[in-house]
Amino acid sequence: MMVVLTVSCTDDFDNMNKDPMGITDGDPAYMLPYIEEQGSRMGSWEYQVGDNLHTNLYAQYFANSAAYFNSGSYTYNSAWVTDGFWNSYYVGVLKQKKAVDEMMASHPEYGNIYQVIRIFTARCTAQTTDIFGDIPYTEAALGNSNAKYDSQQSIYNDIFKELTEASEELSAHLTDAMMVGFKNNQDLIYNGDLSKWVKLANSLRLRYALRLSYVDPAKAKAEGEAALKAQGGLLGANADNAGVYISGTGANGWPLFQISGWGEFCMSKTMENMLKHTSTVLDPRTALWFGHTKKSKAASPQYAGVPNGLASEALAAYPDDSRSYVWGLQAMPGWNTNDNSESTFCISKRMKIMDYSEVCFLRAEAALHGWAGAGDAKAAYEAGIQASFDAEREGVDKSYYSTANDQTYKTTGSVKWESQSSEEGHLGQIITQKWLALYPDGVEAWSEFRRTGYPALMPVAVTLETTLPAGQFIKKLRYTDDELRENSNASDKALNSGKGDGMSVRVWWDTGRVH
Repeated sequence: MMVVLTVSCTDDFDNMNKDPMGITDGDPAYMLPYIEEQGSRMGSWEYQVGDNLHTNLYAQYFANSAAYFNSGSYTYNSAWVTDGFWNSYYVGVLKQKKAVDEMMASHPEYGNIYQVIRIFTARCTAQTTDIFGDIPYTEAALGNSNAKYDSQQSIYNDIFKELTEASEELSAHLTDAMMVGFKNNQDLIYNGDLSKWVKLANSLRLRYALRLSYVDPAKAKAEGEAALKAQGGLLGANADNAGVYISGTGANGWPLFQISGWGEFCMSKTMENMLKHTSTVLDPRTALWFGHTKKSKAASPQYAGVPNGLASEALAAYPDDSRSYVWGLQAMPGWNTNDNSESTFCISKRMKIMDYSEVCFLRAEAALHGWAGAGDAKAAYEAGIQASFDAEREGVDKSYYSTANDQTYKTTGSVKWESQSSEEGHLGQIITQKWLALYPDGVEAWSEFRRTGYPALMPVAVTLETTLPAGQFIKKLRYTDDELRENSNASDKALNSGKGDGMSVRVWWDTGRVH
């Protein structure tokens, strides 16, 4: 009897200990919106303490205009960096992706959804390693607080693998009836259009290939040429642009515009100079992005920025009515049309992940390097500028802007292709226009500045980071206090090619083209 009872109990043990209301098999399609939101830092807090108070300032799209914020002078706030960048990636993206990794062994029908998650995670992984350098990766997000750090070079190798395999798998199964598809609004970027995800994967592969152009030219060329000829192609028009859909409207939509009304940041002096003096005419995107100063009027608008990294007392020289805030036609058309600062925010644009205009500039640089399949550098360069103009005008009432100066902008001043005669000169043109087209993606713009030295940013007025000599630019973010306390590997002096950690430490692909 004891044997029978024992067998009976143990036979039913698993079923007895299962929560009948619990989820035993997840659907990764329901996880994707969370991953996309977290990876794009859609929350206004994460966006403010990550992008707005760090990388958007490092790229010099904006400058601090509030005396109580001095991150533009390279101060470090671990809590901000943790919430804005570290946890957004490790908790919001990588942990979810690794959970799906385990799920796929028994659920191959979710294969296409899985490839989409791989592509988006690869993009988020690249952003994180570009910000911090060597990071925990292969052992990370598995419940191990002492995960080893992977070299940035090895991480980039895996990014190429992930993008290549995901693109090929999606291409092979685009119309596979055995694969589970997306329901409406489960994919916040392409709403389940897998052919566009293939294009995005190939385009990201080209982006990261060029990131290696100075540290490993052979690897860069091999990956870049493979991306240029990959099945499914690259982003080929603005209709292919990748951006995260935001369901909120008005002041509850795009996080940049949620926080813009607080007056804590404004146009930078670098941005002002770029918009006013790159060509012989004002950049046509100016009024789309920024509002005229309060002391000027919509009928005769003036646009002005603030130098980056000013000491608190120096801000008085740039009073509130002499600054341009992010009140352009995209978000607050009433300000630039009738001086109405109380007009309703109307932003409906997606948070930028990657645009066709960037792909044009990638092609232009690849052509400079002589990569097969890149096409003509000048044609790609000029196409990228126009694609950016067109994309930034989407959703804006046509009566608010003019296209009359588009051609003049592209063919005069330092924008004109023929104004440069050397490869280095053309590189400067390409990256400067890419910097403008990337706006407001400060993470990518800052990475490109560190890689190439372009555009010509202005040294911050005051540097408060003691490891950085005055006049030098920040090289990377140091690891968070929690990570340094809990993970002994974070203090390894062998990290980052033997340079250890610190704000003056260059990441692997940064070959020192900027001081």
